[in-house]
Amino acid sequence: MSDRVRRYLGSRKNIAGMAGALAGVGLHLAGVIGDVWPVVAAGLYGVGALVGPSDPPGEPAEPRLTDALRAEAAAILGRAEARSGALPEGAVADVGRIICALRLVLDRLDDVADQETDRIAAPERLADVAEIVRVELPECLETYLGRAPSPPEAPAARELRAQLTLVGERVDRLVAQVPDVHVRRAEDLTREMRRRHERP
Repeated sequence: MSDRVRRYLGSRKNIAGMAGALAGVGLHLAGVIGDVWPVVAAGLYGVGALVGPSDPPGEPAEPRLTDALRAEAAAILGRAEARSGALPEGAVADVGRIICALRLVLDRLDDVADQETDRIAAPERLADVAEIVRVELPECLETYLGRAPSPPEAPAARELRAQLTLVGERVDRLVAQVPDVHVRRAEDLTREMRRRHERP
């Protein structure tokens, strides 16, 4: 049963229509109307459904966590680009590469694979992405940008590059752990077609 049908069955208009139809059946049982009671009941249902009150508009759906993480990741990249002059050379590119890989993981998590093991692992992978987006990347950038402006900057820049390398390696592992559903389906289709074509 579709969601639309399910929503209508529980709507105020349907309830008003059903009350009208029951009134028609009641009139038949009371002897007021004769053999035409099905037509009267259907007519009263239609009248009730037409004049019945509409349901109040539903609550707006909350954004999915994957969408929220995409927006937060884009904001981090925007901040890094805005402060590119204060960051060491190559740091913005590293952040951009990390964000691009995280988007890929989030896209794959939106379309969780058919395999049960992948469905079970998805929440853990999503938690990993959330930790990177909400904790690790902001910490790396804020620690570097919040330092006292004291020379030499080389040690702080070196530490930021090392931190971004560690985050990047973690993201690369995530990309490898979250399978691409479309590739897997294509591989399954290829195997099935080979099996069919190899038949005598």
